[in-house]
Amino acid sequence: MKLVFLSSSDIHGYILPTDYQNQHDTDAPIGLARVSAIFKAEQARYGKENVILTDAGDYLQGSPLASYVHSVKNYRALSKYVAFDQAIGYDARCLGNHDFNYGLDYLKYFLSHNSSPIVNSNILDQTTNQPAFGNDYLIIEKNGLKIGLIGLTTQKVPSWEPAAHVAGLRFASAYEQASYYAQLLRPQVDVLAVLYHGGFEKDPESGQITEPATGENEGYQILTQIPEIDIMLTGHQHRRMSLVAHDTAIVQPGYRGEAVGKVVLEIDEQTRKIKTKTASLIDAKDFAPDPEMIKLAATLNKETQIWLDQPVAELAQPAPINNAEQARIKGAPFVNLLQQMQLYFTHADVSATAVMSDTAKGFGKSVTMRDILLNYPYANQLCKVKLTGQELREIIEYSLSFLTKDAMGQVTFLPAKRDQLFNFDIFYPINYQADIKKKLGHRLTKLELNGQPIEDRKTYYLAVNNYRAMGGGFYPGYAPEKITSILAKDYVQMFQEFLTKAKPQVDCKPNFLLQ
Repeated sequence: MKLVFLSSSDIHGYILPTDYQNQHDTDAPIGLARVSAIFKAEQARYGKENVILTDAGDYLQGSPLASYVHSVKNYRALSKYVAFDQAIGYDARCLGNHDFNYGLDYLKYFLSHNSSPIVNSNILDQTTNQPAFGNDYLIIEKNGLKIGLIGLTTQKVPSWEPAAHVAGLRFASAYEQASYYAQLLRPQVDVLAVLYHGGFEKDPESGQITEPATGENEGYQILTQIPEIDIMLTGHQHRRMSLVAHDTAIVQPGYRGEAVGKVVLEIDEQTRKIKTKTASLIDAKDFAPDPEMIKLAATLNKETQIWLDQPVAELAQPAPINNAEQARIKGAPFVNLLQQMQLYFTHADVSATAVMSDTAKGFGKSVTMRDILLNYPYANQLCKVKLTGQELREIIEYSLSFLTKDAMGQVTFLPAKRDQLFNFDIFYPINYQADIKKKLGHRLTKLELNGQPIEDRKTYYLAVNNYRAMGGGFYPGYAPEKITSILAKDYVQMFQEFLTKAKPQVDCKPNFLLQ
């Protein structure tokens, strides 16, 4: 007999097939409506009794629709938003780090109004040391088979969230909790699967190190040191992965509903032992959106579109991004404007930011809420960080490690870094130059502020978002104790205030040269 696992992850509020670039774009190859269509097609193919539907987190934040839902008071819109998740009928889901972005009350409302079972094995109540949400594990039955499910969330959430968003919670190591529950569940079940909002710190097949071992991603350790696990349904890294390694089937389906992870087990009906495992991805672009989901989301989508087109400000000149990749390598007026805003609120010496979206277009003269959210989709806060000149230099050198030169001698990004470009930071208003042919850590050839070289032992203040300031992206130099202040406003609020009150003049000149 066949047992099929289907896994979504990192939906990030993208329900309909649109990226919200304009009102009339409804054919994007993404969204929960397409995921729903895949689920229904696979259930029809294999029979519902043989299919398990799962989600590996990051549902509540990310899209303009999700931002609108959060903006509406009294959870009126959130109650409608919950219905989309409900309509899928997940057998199990775990939480992602971005599910904490809007605070515990918001998250608890979502969970209490959602009947999809939450499996949470490592987010614990600090007082009781018991799971703070949902079930510590699940055992479900499908066609006479017992399936054990462990649910895990990256333990680094407290490093990225304001203290109030994780108050009273302890995020235990995903590996340690998986090890404990695997020993507990293996004798009780025929199949053991892990839902993990986390990824891999090493290549699953070769074991080659792919990132520093900070505990953010513990997938390789789980894969190689917990042989009791048959399946890993992962997320968080936004990677597209499908393979069988170390006798474990692994999937990770990208983000925004671009794909669904599929694991098929062939099971001996007599012994209930797994005979074969296969892993694959099903592309959402190949499926028409589920009309029931489209209908369910129609009213909320209409409200969102009206909200997105509300005017925010008029600029004296536009601040465009003509090409996201070129903006990262050569700069762009919008990036400078964002940096100017961060300096305006913090009075720091230097600002750092990434180009947050590959589809970012920057601002025209007329700026709407849609423009703000499409260019800065994250629910971050702005921090002021105290650094030495040497630490600032090391931070910039780390960012430069994302780069290489192609066969034509043009500066470009390393293939292994292309799914992490939101971690590639640009710095302003310092004047810096780099030679990408030089070895890592020694690429800077010029680093000046106001015409003076950055001094290694001198103190500087850097404006940067809280994700980076708390260590996100594996940068050196950052640590919570170096943060001197955190602005209470989010980036939408800051843009609204900055554009209307400061009346900024857009700096269109590049301040760095990478060659």
